[in-house]
Amino acid sequence: MLRRLLPDITSGLTVSFAAISLGAAFGVMSGRGAFAGMISAAIIPIITSLFGGTRLQASGPTAPMTAVSALTVAFAYDQFPVKELAEQFITLVFILNAGLLMVAGLARIGRFIALIPNVVILGFMNGIAVLIWFDQFKRAFAINKPVMAGGMGINLLLVIITFALIFGIIWLTKRVALRPILRSLISGVLFSILIMTVVSVVFNLQVEKVQLGATAATLHEFLNTLTNYFPAEILQPKYIFMALPFALELALLAYLDSLLTALVVDRLTKEKSNLNRELVAQGIANGAAGLLQGIPGAQATIRSVLLIKEGAQSRVAGVLIGVFALLSIIAFKDYLALVPAAVFMGVLLKAGLDVSDKEFIKSYISNRWYQSAQRNMQLGIIAYTTLVTVLIDLNVAVISGTLLFYIVKYFWKISDAEPTLEEPVAQHSKLVTG
Repeated sequence: MLRRLLPDITSGLTVSFAAISLGAAFGVMSGRGAFAGMISAAIIPIITSLFGGTRLQASGPTAPMTAVSALTVAFAYDQFPVKELAEQFITLVFILNAGLLMVAGLARIGRFIALIPNVVILGFMNGIAVLIWFDQFKRAFAINKPVMAGGMGINLLLVIITFALIFGIIWLTKRVALRPILRSLISGVLFSILIMTVVSVVFNLQVEKVQLGATAATLHEFLNTLTNYFPAEILQPKYIFMALPFALELALLAYLDSLLTALVVDRLTKEKSNLNRELVAQGIANGAAGLLQGIPGAQATIRSVLLIKEGAQSRVAGVLIGVFALLSIIAFKDYLALVPAAVFMGVLLKAGLDVSDKEFIKSYISNRWYQSAQRNMQLGIIAYTTLVTVLIDLNVAVISGTLLFYIVKYFWKISDAEPTLEEPVAQHSKLVTG
């Protein structure tokens, strides 16, 4: 029995390192605090692995979902001067998002994922990356934000070193003679956070630390927080209509993230996911995360692929990601307050780089695609979708970009960009970082 479970245990433990560290970073980025991201990194994979339509998967907070969550949090605190009401509005958005995903699954619209062109997907990925980078840029240079404690110089230095250290650790683990199982346990993101935190403590750097957000010393306090932030006072039509645009945007992102990842996983496992069941499970998971003051998530491509590559055999592996993350919260939650905020900014810069598309531009230049009218039109649609994502919102970008593609295809007979260019999962696997 243990021998059969061992691959699930080791793969779940490996992926949990990425899940908990990225969850904390995405929680900070969302504005709800590191604890919110960690809660979601634990709760979401347990529910989706048990009930989802993809047998082997890793779900949790993702960069695209967090970018929209951050907009939701900022809007709530701008509209509601009382913290409890702002948090109730945020919870309302996340619950509505969950409901929309479940309705989408029950209405069996999972099959429509095939209609969204790759050029539109590449464009909105780039747009999400720009939003992530711009948010970190504003914070680092105090644009419409207060200067971080410790001063701009030292915090910028921490951001740059963290960003470089992630790549350095990845490069080093590839070149050092380690057994595969040991190499798989070394996470560039997690180890960079640990190293930079130790440096900060040893040298007593007086810089801004990570905010945990809604947490509590006892279970009773935590339950009181959940009660106070439940959207009871603002459960009114005007607030529901105010929350719907954010919920729709999150639902569309979760739809794209989860189902595209399911298609990638299906290619690797030679199985066929139940896409509608996956949407329902993602909705249940996001609803639970929202009620527990977490942030919404989706299927995470790189984490799912890593889980499979590490030898996961059953749904137990995905469940264990959440279990190990939950144990990490219990054991190490208080130590998060020692992590410099600038360290997570460096992690988020890497997250933006991961979520952006690089393969199309690389191929466009190296293969001289600029000499092809068809490739230039593909690039134009990618650029259009990117700009609309950044300047307007994701829903408008995806819907209008898809319509634009089919109009151009009708009149000029262009084809879509290939789903893969350089690597087996190159395009879709960049949809979610970590």
